[in-house]
Amino acid sequence: MSTRPSNQDRVSKLSFRKDEMSNSLRESEARVTLKALESSYCPEPIKEARERQDEILIERFRGRPYVIADIGCGTGYHGSIFAPTCRLYHGFELSTDISAVSQDRWRREGLNNTELFLGDATQVNLPDNFYDLVFCLYFTPGNLREPSTDLSLYTDAYLDENPSFIAIFSKFYRALKPDGLMFLTIYKDIPEAEEAQIDFYEHTDQRVVTPRGGRFVATAENFWSARWTEESLLSNLKACGIAEDHVMFCDLNHIAWFVEISK
Repeated sequence: MSTRPSNQDRVSKLSFRKDEMSNSLRESEARVTLKALESSYCPEPIKEARERQDEILIERFRGRPYVIADIGCGTGYHGSIFAPTCRLYHGFELSTDISAVSQDRWRREGLNNTELFLGDATQVNLPDNFYDLVFCLYFTPGNLREPSTDLSLYTDAYLDENPSFIAIFSKFYRALKPDGLMFLTIYKDIPEAEEAQIDFYEHTDQRVVTPRGGRFVATAENFWSARWTEESLLSNLKACGIAEDHVMFCDLNHIAWFVEISK
């Protein structure tokens, strides 16, 4: 990206390995993800949770000189909020098309302390003790998995120790400074959250292919979104080396948690 920070604090070596086997699935998922991000339609419970999440982050962290990582930075919205006053803002995005939107947005806004890293975050190399804050917002933690059209692979055991989730968050937790914080937005595993998911996906021209009552919703367009219990998230975080007493669940509303993880 052309808006690379020029000072010594910039991460100089972040690299990814391409996963050619999953490219077509990822591309299909990225197309519908971008459509959902740009859609004017959003079910009220999801909209409410997103807005409350942003209110909390803005109240606590905007205007402070932090070094921030944003996993699944999407169209760059949160970079526009925090980069004007933070020290560095690093966005991590899997999709070329979505990352192009972020890059263009930050370039137009003159945010020269931003940098976007394109690729699979399971393969990223990060320095230890670098970030003050790590974000993974807008329910992105529930999208992380090894992509497959065989949905039977996503068993309860898989969801309780998701290899992609563990690979990503164990690395980013190590990359947090002592006393740093990580924030995740996740769906609660309740019927009302599932209804909101289905409503959202169907209104963005996707076809849901999973029966109701499971722990995730998948679509014919290869989008996939899991819901969580406290136990399932804690199980995944434990596998990342994160102790339960470092994890705090905050209700955003009846369908969503905002999870604060300390180091």
